[in-house]
Amino acid sequence: MRLMSKVLALGALLLLMAIGVASGQDSMAVVGLGGNDEVGAFLVDANGMTLYTFTNDTPSVSNCAGDCLANWPALVVESADALADITLPGEWGVIEREDGALQVTYNRWPLYTWVNDAAPGDATGQGVGERWWVARPQTVALGGNDELGSFLVDASGMTLYMFTNDTEGVSNCSGDCLANWPALTVSNEGELYAGLWAAAPADLGLITRDDGALQVTYQGMPLYTWINDAAPGDATGQGVGERWFVVKPTLISVGSTDELGEFIVGPDGMTLYLFAVDADGVSECYDGCAIAWPPLTVINESDLTAGEGVTGVLGTTERTDGTLQVTYNNLPLYGWIFDGAPGDTTGEGVRDVWYVIPPTE
Repeated sequence: MRLMSKVLALGALLLLMAIGVASGQDSMAVVGLGGNDEVGAFLVDANGMTLYTFTNDTPSVSNCAGDCLANWPALVVESADALADITLPGEWGVIEREDGALQVTYNRWPLYTWVNDAAPGDATGQGVGERWWVARPQTVALGGNDELGSFLVDASGMTLYMFTNDTEGVSNCSGDCLANWPALTVSNEGELYAGLWAAAPADLGLITRDDGALQVTYQGMPLYTWINDAAPGDATGQGVGERWFVVKPTLISVGSTDELGEFIVGPDGMTLYLFAVDADGVSECYDGCAIAWPPLTVINESDLTAGEGVTGVLGTTERTDGTLQVTYNNLPLYGWIFDGAPGDTTGEGVRDVWYVIPPTE
């Protein structure tokens, strides 16, 4: 039976460093980062057990019940407050199941364990029924700091950089350079995943380095970290040698469908909407509304970048919590929690107040 779920939780990006069980600690956060040589990196629960997603689910909705749930126990918490300890980048939330249990979601997808995994590192549920897959951490997520605004970060929240000596699809960093600026790599193409408000799938790619490693690229440019950054939010590599710079995503671009034509999309390629109730550049969408329709926010005005074909005026409006919501021609911008992939426009016309936005003035 389909479990229609009520979203209760955070709706904000937690842009800190991934943690595990450190020496002297008795426990770890509800969700951490694990992996094995065969599958690569994946999310794990507080006991180090592998977490999975179910392709029969939809964003913020679990369709696993009965025998399914007996084999794939939902990751649950007593309250949404428990998510405050999760330090991986991403959108963390909970949905209320029919029995009242609060199941944890990652970028809106419900999380589960698998009864046949016996120990941390096991991932025997991978590919079961071609419906169950390990929950991948974001290869590329959105981070930032007050000085530089928003920029791309890796799965642990560490700042990503581009090297101006590189060219599109080619890395010219090796030897000592690579020791100081480690390439962002993945084991296989299946690990290439960008998080909400981070990057459109078409913006991410891979190149094969001389040693066979697969380095991640953004809009063709290879990505690196910097050994002297110690914690999420650090960007001490910015401007080093006038060759190294943080990577800012394009905030607003143009998307389209045959049905609706062209409309504006966010940095992850997801459709953006206006709320007809808003007026004079002020958002009237808060609380439950803002959970269903997450505001597109930035750290500062330097984040307001537009792609080709976007001719309207970008700006910001301050929300009651002090965050800066992006506006387009003075219209506050929102996502829609039930859009699952770029190109989805399921929010169009909802309650006759939510609409996609043409890219022209």
